[in-house]
Amino acid sequence: MKTILCQSLGLMRLKRSFTPNLFACALFLCAVSAVPAFSQIGIVGVGWEISRPAGKNYSPYAPVAELRTAPDLKFPDRLRAIVTLRNPTAKPAEGLVLRYALSLRLLKKGDAQEKSFWGVPFYVEEVRVSKINPSSERQAKVIRFELQTQLNKLRNSGFEPAALRMEVMLSPRQGDEPAAIIRESVINIVPPEAAGR
Repeated sequence: MKTILCQSLGLMRLKRSFTPNLFACALFLCAVSAVPAFSQIGIVGVGWEISRPAGKNYSPYAPVAELRTAPDLKFPDRLRAIVTLRNPTAKPAEGLVLRYALSLRLLKKGDAQEKSFWGVPFYVEEVRVSKINPSSERQAKVIRFELQTQLNKLRNSGFEPAALRMEVMLSPRQGDEPAAIIRESVINIVPPEAAGR
C-alpha cells in the first residue's frame, strides 16, 4: 500500500512539472526532426524539342522522341533541350551554371545495332541561370549542339549516328548530393526513310 501511494504521488509531481511550455517545446522538437536535414537545388528532368521549317519561317517548338537525319543529309530542324531545375528551399537561388557535354553513339554501316558504341564528347558548353525563386521550378534551354558539323565529319566515313546523348550537371555547391545535380538524356537518330516504321 505504501509503495502504491508513493508511485501515485510521483505521477502527480510529474504531471505538475510537465507545463504547457514544456509540451510545446517537445512538439517543436518532433516537428524539426521530421524535416529533411538538407534541401538542395537540383535537376528534375530533361526533355527534347524541335522546330521544323515551315515555308520561310519555323514551326513552334514541340516535343520530339527521335531525330531524323543522316550524314549525307542536311539537318534543317532547330533542336533544343529543356532542362528543368527545382529550388525547394525558402531562399532564391542565384548565379547557377549548367555544364553539358554531347556525344554520339556510332554504328558502322552494315553492323547490327548491338555493335554501336559511344564516341567521346565532341562539344562542351555552359548555360547560366540567373535566378530560381524559392519553392519553384525554372527551365533552362540548351540550344547549341553542333550536330550538323558532326554529321558533315561522318560523311563518307563508313559510320552513321545512332543516338545523341547529353550529359548535364549543375555546378556543385557545398553539401550537394551528386545524384540531384547530374542527369543524362539520350535521343535516338534514325534515317528519314526509316522513321515511322
